[in-house]
Amino acid sequence: MSSSRRARFVALHSLLARLEVASPADVIAGRRVLVDGRVISNPAAMVRSDAAVRLVPERRLRGEVKLSGALDQLHVPVFGRVAVDLGASAGGFTTALLARGARRVYAVDVGIGQLLGRLRHDERVVNLEGHNLGSVDAGTIPDVVELMTIDVGYLSLRETFPQVERLRIDPEAHLVALVKPTFELRRARLVTSAAEVSGAVRATVEALREHAWTFLASCPAARLGRGGAPEVFVHASRRKDEGAPERR
Repeated sequence: MSSSRRARFVALHSLLARLEVASPADVIAGRRVLVDGRVISNPAAMVRSDAAVRLVPERRLRGEVKLSGALDQLHVPVFGRVAVDLGASAGGFTTALLARGARRVYAVDVGIGQLLGRLRHDERVVNLEGHNLGSVDAGTIPDVVELMTIDVGYLSLRETFPQVERLRIDPEAHLVALVKPTFELRRARLVTSAAEVSGAVRATVEALREHAWTFLASCPAARLGRGGAPEVFVHASRRKDEGAPERR
């Protein structure tokens, strides 16, 4: 009898569990499992019990890299706070917030099925997929919001700020928003010039002030946006008496 006929097959899911992989379903769905050098993405797959199984290291999401850099540069308080991630997508911003000790994160996105599986299973994350900004209010998010991050596409921040006022915002809440100059200036072309980027940031700061936010600082995003467009983070607080001068 050949060795292939004698080989015993087991469920990949159970094999990973025996190897002490914390969340087998997530790593399989994330295409991070190599069996004899091939990616296996079917959680019901049967594999040889003697197969060589290897996990591909998880790549950091672009959003995680961007927000992590901004939180460090802008000195945004995160630990122990209830946060709302508007435009969560796969969860890069949510991941960065959790890594810095956010107590709970409401991950809001109009899309469905984008949020990473490990975040869906994290008890600190409330998955609000399938929600556009217009459908989010204090009924959807009953907690008092202490921190808000915003990364929206095809919508200007000036249109976003009035809508978040439907939430219960803490008097000392902080906000970190990603300025995408092409959308802020409503250009049909990609905005790359320093003058236009500065203009987009100024327009965003004016809109913040119009909606009871105190602008604190801004910094360039650690990575460029789509098409190589520069993006800028702005940081604001709900408090009116921050006392510190604005930083740019």
